[in-house]
Amino acid sequence: MSRTANIIIALAILAVLIVTAFIYWTGLAGPFILDDQDNILRAYVNNFDWVEILYAVTHNNSGVLGRPVSMFSLMITGIVHGPLPWGFKYHNLAIHLINGLLIFWLLLKILSALPLRITEKQILIVAGIAASYWLLHPLMVSTVLYAVQRMAQLSTLFILVALLAYVMARENAAKNKLKFYLLAYALFPAALILSLLSKENGALIPLYIFAIEMIIFSFNYENNIAKKRIITFLCVFVLLPIVLGFYYLLTHFADFTNYSSRDFTMLERLLTQLHIVVVFYPKLIFFPQLSDMTLFHDYFEPVRHLDLLTSALILILITSIFLIFYLRKKAPVLSFALSWYLISHILESSFLNLELIFEHRNYLASMGPILALMYYLFNVKKYPIFKYLSIVILLMMAFLTSTRVQEWKSEDIFYELAITDHPQSLRAQAGVAKYSYDRGDLDKAIHHLELAQQYNPKILGLSLHKILFLCGTGENITELMDETITKTEDAIIATYELNTLDAIMGKVRISGCPELDLYKMLDLLNVAESQNAVSNNQLLLGYMKRFRAQTNIFMGNYIDGVSYYRLAYEYTQLPSLLIELVDFQLRLQKLDDAEQELVRLEKINEQSFGIETARIEILRSRLEEQKAKMQVIDNG
Repeated sequence: MSRTANIIIALAILAVLIVTAFIYWTGLAGPFILDDQDNILRAYVNNFDWVEILYAVTHNNSGVLGRPVSMFSLMITGIVHGPLPWGFKYHNLAIHLINGLLIFWLLLKILSALPLRITEKQILIVAGIAASYWLLHPLMVSTVLYAVQRMAQLSTLFILVALLAYVMARENAAKNKLKFYLLAYALFPAALILSLLSKENGALIPLYIFAIEMIIFSFNYENNIAKKRIITFLCVFVLLPIVLGFYYLLTHFADFTNYSSRDFTMLERLLTQLHIVVVFYPKLIFFPQLSDMTLFHDYFEPVRHLDLLTSALILILITSIFLIFYLRKKAPVLSFALSWYLISHILESSFLNLELIFEHRNYLASMGPILALMYYLFNVKKYPIFKYLSIVILLMMAFLTSTRVQEWKSEDIFYELAITDHPQSLRAQAGVAKYSYDRGDLDKAIHHLELAQQYNPKILGLSLHKILFLCGTGENITELMDETITKTEDAIIATYELNTLDAIMGKVRISGCPELDLYKMLDLLNVAESQNAVSNNQLLLGYMKRFRAQTNIFMGNYIDGVSYYRLAYEYTQLPSLLIELVDFQLRLQKLDDAEQELVRLEKINEQSFGIETARIEILRSRLEEQKAKMQVIDNG
């Protein structure tokens, strides 16, 4: 390609990146939302204190692996830009732009490897338009401007790097031995590990490679040397991980399919995902409407029975899987698009115990359908004018994204639109309630909790949230507590309930909830523990014991509090609960007890690679200071 052509391509890429950044820029001023604060601000450090960084990185409860790479990235953002949302969203935008470039590069490689009847120039245009469509799609806003979705973005970045490393390694399998091994056995595994430690979606990399190998390269090799090297690579990094992953799922199946904290079963989730993956997500990708797009899709009702429509969707899904294999020679772009989309949803849209729907699950998944749309628009032989439709679509995407970004720059607008478009959403109504409460409008906060309760009558967290808001107001909450205890008998205990109970305990700890009868809190915990769903769930039961321990300590029942804290640790195996216990003991001047508990903690810490060292050292220092003060008093 000529130098002039390369300059034009570079300028076009730069222009798309600048336009994308310009559209998103005003949204960077938006607030933290939902679990941003839990994942970011609770782990915030303001300087390069590596002990604090290591502690925060190893103590995130997201996912199976804790997502330490994502947490480290968020910490670096905090150190560079401070605790305000702007810096986190700014870095998210930067990663989004990099991901757009990586998608463009990967699409170039894929389209160039296929025996397509299009020129090199057309391949550039299709890849460029598809990557631009992806960058500017309004569906991406809820990933880019939702700070904690750095996890999804980083996982995507390293997945793309891994796939590019594989494709380029394959290109060099017969030409350059050193380059092949550096790409295949250095860059690829590094990207694979980083992706897994960013978010568990990295586990899908072997399946993406299988799809690329089957559809794009058709298991063809330049010579026997290349064949041997590539097959060895596929055995090590595709076949073996798939077998091990399948074994891991089988041996941990009960953990991944424990639906005790959900109001739907595994079968109901699978039936619902058919409607979401086959109908709803494609609608968002191809026919985006801003009123359909939100963080608050919790209003989506599970499908409880196999009806006619769901049966038809099963047939469509089966047909799609059949077409992946049937069309891999006749229509490889469509085959690849289908495989990419379905592989992307294997983890988060299948049998795993996760919430039903989130837009960020399409952050990478949408690349396949977008590629297919742009490719076939450029290849309608009888109607070449269709290729210009892609420009119109791109402009529409830019306009919709610009409009949606404006919604995200203001918390007022964000929540008002949420409850206007999706009033049934528990998360939206609770979000507005918290936003109103934080700004001193208690009446509005209570109103939205009660409105949410009308739509979600069985949700216990709303009653607990109301108790939390009424703490410190002087209101009589005895009747509300009785109603809440009664509701607990049939309620589902999940993250919302645990977080709200934790917040209530936090207020009680600082004497901020004198209205709360702690005996009634014990009654509530008794009822909660009697549920089969709680008593059969070690983690939930452990948290109930923790709340019981705190309640007893607040009531002055120190011995019972210690016993329940130890029980909580036995059920959860979380050393952080023993750290809480020692903190209470130090506050209550129980120095001998604190010494014994610290010794136990130090032994546990040795067995868990020292991840609690930072907190234990702080507790040890506090203990020694208090001992010294007591010694001075005794000597005085």
